[in-house]
Amino acid sequence: MFRIRLMRPVVALIVLLFGSTAVAEDWAGKVAIITGSSSGLGYELALIAAEKDMKLVLADIQPAPSRALAARVLAEGGEAIAVEVDLADPDARAQVVEAALEAFGTVDVLFNNAGYLYAATLEQMDLTAARHQFEVNYWAYADLAQRVIPIMKEAGGGAIVNVASAIIHRPASAGYGHYAATKQAIRGSFEAAAEELAPYGIDVFIASPGGLATNILRNSVGPLAEDSNRDAADSWEHPSVAARDIFDAMGGDDLHLHPGAVEGP
Repeated sequence: MFRIRLMRPVVALIVLLFGSTAVAEDWAGKVAIITGSSSGLGYELALIAAEKDMKLVLADIQPAPSRALAARVLAEGGEAIAVEVDLADPDARAQVVEAALEAFGTVDVLFNNAGYLYAATLEQMDLTAARHQFEVNYWAYADLAQRVIPIMKEAGGGAIVNVASAIIHRPASAGYGHYAATKQAIRGSFEAAAEELAPYGIDVFIASPGGLATNILRNSVGPLAEDSNRDAADSWEHPSVAARDIFDAMGGDDLHLHPGAVEGP
């Protein structure tokens, strides 16, 4: 099994001796694909993964920061590659997994993190723009997961972490409906996938952070984007908090993770 699970007598003994059931994962040497790795939560996940001596496959449409991070990891004795990819392109998505296999031979953890905000009411919706957001925010998640499942099955386990949003647990605000729909799709699909993949030792997680100090508003598109305060997210919680919480929670049995403490819009 990929994740360490303890039998009840062992748990009781650990609690007696140490006062906690937390078990540190042996992340060293594990291969992690991280999408949206050039900024925000993806970048912070990559920093922690590097800190844990994981082998990194950093994927982003804006590759410069990921390339710089990969170079830094290599200079410090680690292993990392950066892949420039437009996740809206189904053909390009295959290149991410292919690059991981070519460089490291396997994939142990997939962090589905990349995404952006298309801000528009239902009346304002441009169908092409809305579909593009679904390609990046949902279909890329499902596509990459489907591609790594056979690899993880052969290896005897793995983990798929999908970054959704706190917005999946409450009604969306006006103009956020299309974004919320992509995140709700993640929830529906990967709740089922968690049951489908459990027998193979593949752990599935759905992380729902709230407001994080990322570029999500600054890079938003759509008719409502220009009317929004693009700097508003700068005062939200630093994504390093959520990234650390995600890694800490991956040792547990909860499908739904709630990293950080700040609610989003």
